Parts: sequence; C-alpha cells; structure tokens
Amino acid sequence: MDITTDELSWYWFKGNEVSGRLLQDVCLFRSCVLFDSGFRSNFGNLGKNFGDIQYSDFESYHIVACYNQEILGTIRISPSSVETVTLNILGLTDYQVLIKQLGTSLDQIVETNRLTIDERVRKLNLGRTLIYASIALIENIWDRSQMTIIGSAGNNTKQTDFITKHTDYKKIPDFPGRYSSIFNDQITFLKYDNPPYTKGAAKIEFFKNLFKKQEAVPWPRLTTNYQITPLNEIERAPELTV
Repeated sequence: MDITTDELSWYWFKGNEVSGRLLQDVCLFRSCVLFDSGFRSNFGNLGKNFGDIQYSDFESYHIVACYNQEILGTIRISPSSVETVTLNILGLTDYQVLIKQLGTSLDQIVETNRLTIDERVRKLNLGRTLIYASIALIENIWDRSQMTIIGSAGNNTKQTDFITKHTDYKKIPDFPGRYSSIFNDQITFLKYDNPPYTKGAAKIEFFKNLFKKQEAVPWPRLTTNYQITPLNEIERAPELTV
C-alpha cells in the first residue's frame, strides 16, 4: 500500500460512547493483526480470544488511523478502573508489587495497549506515531503530572527494542518480564518517561491540538469486513501462507 501518514485520517473515541459496530470493527481488526497467520492462534476463529472484544474496551479510549475508511492501525488507552493488560499478565499480587515499585497508586495508573498495525503499512512508522498520539490524548484527558503511564511489549518481533528506541518508553528496572500464553511471547513491562519528552515531542503536540478540535468530527463508517483465515484453510492453500 503506497501511501503516506499525511493521507491518514485520525479518530479517537471512548468505547461506551460510540456504536457497537464501530467498536466491533476495531476489535476485529486487532484480532486479525494479532492472529498473525496463526502465531497467536487464540485470536483465530476457534480461539477463545477471537474478535478481541473485552469489557475493558468499553471504558477505554481508542485511537484509530484510517485510509479511505479502512483501519490501518489502532491503540487503546485503559484507565486503572478496568483490567489492564499488565494486570492480566501479572495477576493482582505482582501488579500491586509493580505499582509500589513505581511509587504510585492504582488510581494514578493509565496504560497504553493493543498497539496493532496492518502489515501493509508498517514502513510508515505508524507504531511510534500511534504511541505519540496516545500520549497526547492522555495529556488532554488526565492531569499528566499526576499520572504514571505504563505499557508492555513482546520480544519475538523485537517490539520492545523498537518501542524503547523510538519513544520515551523505558523498561521498568529490576522487574522481570513474563511469558504470556495469550500472546505466545515473553512480555517486557514499560513506563513512559515524564515530560519534557526527548522523542516525538512535536508529534505529541500535533495530536494534542488535533484531538482537541475533533469533538464535532463524525465517527467513520468503516467499510472492511475483517476476516481471519482458519489454520486448516491455510494448510490446504499453500499460496496463502506468509
């Protein structure tokens, strides 16, 4: 797909404030990306995470990058009032240990998660751009000086290395990673540096201004029906194998 980031349309919304169809489209897109030709089989048609719809989606904020009303990337911002990805992986006891180590409290935690990018546009650096956009939206919604931003990343595709290289996310020191069977990956836990930011500061300001002006912008009518090819069909059709 030969496009530039300047051609993308950007939207943000809270899950419980839009139509169920829009939220379903976003979640199905995530499920397709996370399935990754069977690498994370739980997100396939027969998996328990198919569709990737969770209760936390309704209370979370979502940022979506679109081209011609087709989703190309998305990221979710979850407040501490819902089960974050970090809590889900660690369990409550170790999650409380992490919060204490960070020197904060549960109500001052906000997490970015479910960063998913269409593989056709990964060369657009859309991953880091969505992270910058998420930091901007957090600053627009919460008092940034009171909040600790956390996240997590896998390592099979060097996602952790990419995120820490191109954003102000840092590995949480002296806190070991965990294997996640859902993501089929070793997960590293991250914390976003407090401002002033050293990476992507101009982009963050751009999105802060853009999102403040979007209150009257209608939500997109997405056109793509996201479908996942079952593993047995991939095996019967070698031309579909990536």
